[in-house]
Amino acid sequence: MPEFKDDYSGFQEGARRLDAAMTGIPDRVPVYAQMHEFAMKELGIPAREFYTTPELITPATLEIAERYGIDVAFVDYDCYNVEVEALGQKIIFGDDQMPDVDRSAPLITGPDDLGKIRTPDFDTAGRCAKVIGMQALFEKLTGVAASLQFAAPFSLAANIRGIENLIVDMMLNPDFARGLFDAIVEELLAPWILYQKKHFPNATSIGGADATASPPILNLRLLKEWVAPYILRLRELCGPEVYVPNWVGEKHLKNPEEMLALKRQVSPDFLEGQDPDVAALGPAFYKEYAEAHDMPLVLGVGASFLALSTPEEVRERVRRYVEVGGENGRFALYLCNLGATTPPENVRAAVEAVRAYGRYD
Repeated sequence: MPEFKDDYSGFQEGARRLDAAMTGIPDRVPVYAQMHEFAMKELGIPAREFYTTPELITPATLEIAERYGIDVAFVDYDCYNVEVEALGQKIIFGDDQMPDVDRSAPLITGPDDLGKIRTPDFDTAGRCAKVIGMQALFEKLTGVAASLQFAAPFSLAANIRGIENLIVDMMLNPDFARGLFDAIVEELLAPWILYQKKHFPNATSIGGADATASPPILNLRLLKEWVAPYILRLRELCGPEVYVPNWVGEKHLKNPEEMLALKRQVSPDFLEGQDPDVAALGPAFYKEYAEAHDMPLVLGVGASFLALSTPEEVRERVRRYVEVGGENGRFALYLCNLGATTPPENVRAAVEAVRAYGRYD
């Protein structure tokens, strides 16, 4: 087991920088990253141990974030799969990547299976207690309030039903699909979020992961009628700290502003755009929209781009996003899903570019 420090309180400065960036003009643009797979690879920790051991995943993530100069730390993990495993969905552990669902054996095969969606005992089911342990250790090591996470309703439903089956259900058997989403929200997600809030009452960020619910997988009508309402229901049940920021795919739409308007409903405190949308539509499109609606902006540099590009290409894209997005403040940069194949030199190039071009003084 690698040896880690017992004090990562330096991340308090990054937390303050992010707070300042969301409300005005900080000293420089803050940068944060989803980086659990990258940290696992950097430290050579087997996936099963990494994703099931709070004493590994939490300090490992902090250590690598600090080593690479990431400003804002948080504990990220396979949050798409924690809740479904607690229900009984079979999970597959690979050697060098985060766990995934067994898509050959979906938990929900038809209406008769809806009874399987019952509120688990979060103290004992799956890895729920492990998540609480990860976040508690994060707060202990950093002195920063935990940022809580959950799998958003549509992406969770896709994992236990199968994405193709779920979309067919929405079209041809809507009563069953509504029953599925209702059960997911009422019996699983709302209790899980409230359980996390009980353990971390100071948490002000409860973010849902919902990358599956994006064009071209879904069209805008399905997003409006089937996806957004259940996120809004979670906000009603669990509080305004709940949000879902990570839909992508507006570049596929004739009027991408319609997608941004929908994003504002489910993530009203800030607007997030990610590659390849930002690369296609340009950072100015997002900055102008955010300023027109008086919102902070987060731009995400894409996972594939970071994995496949040269350091020079990474540096140039980060420079462009920071200079355009950071004008007048209220901006942060996000490195999307640093994976096991992301070259370390590209992470360094991104952070160096933020520090070179993102200063306000």
